Amino acid sequence: MKFLIYFVLFIFFIGCAPKTTPIFVTINSPKIKISDEGFLKEGFGYKEIIIYKAGNFPIKFLLKQNQICVNNKCFNKYFFIKHYFYGYEKDFFDKILSKKPLSLKFIKKTSNGFVQKSKYIIYIVKKNSVLFKDKKRKIVVFIKFLKEKR
Repeated sequence: MKFLIYFVLFIFFIGCAPKTTPIFVTINSPKIKISDEGFLKEGFGYKEIIIYKAGNFPIKFLLKQNQICVNNKCFNKYFFIKHYFYGYEKDFFDKILSKKPLSLKFIKKTSNGFVQKSKYIIYIVKKNSVLFKDKKRKIVVFIKFLKEKR
C-alpha cells in the first residue's frame, strides 16, 4: 500500500514539474530590444522566459494569467502589451509562446506549421521557431526552440 502511495506522489510531482526548453530570443520594438539565448520555463499557470545577455544580468519575463513581470516588476498584461507593443491583445505573448494562431483569419497551413499574413503583419510558426513581424509598428518577435545538447 505504501508503495502505491509513493508511486502516485512520484507521478504527481513529475507531471507538475516545470518544462524547461533552451531558446534563442529576439524581441525588437521601439521600446524593447533584446536578442540572446535563454530558457523558456513552462509550469502550471505561468510561462517564464529567462534571457542571458552576455556580460549582464539575466532578463526575466514571467507571464501569468493577468500579469507580465519583467525582472520581478509586474504589470497588468493589457497595460504592458498596450504600452510596449502598441495594443495587441493581452494574450499576444501566450499565443506566440504556445505557437497558436493570433486570430482565425488568414491562416495558411504549411508542412510543418502555418503562416498568417496581412498587409503589415507576418506570423510564421514552424516546428522549432516562431517569427512575428509587424512592419508598420516596427516590432519583431523571433523565438527559436533549440535542441538540448547531449
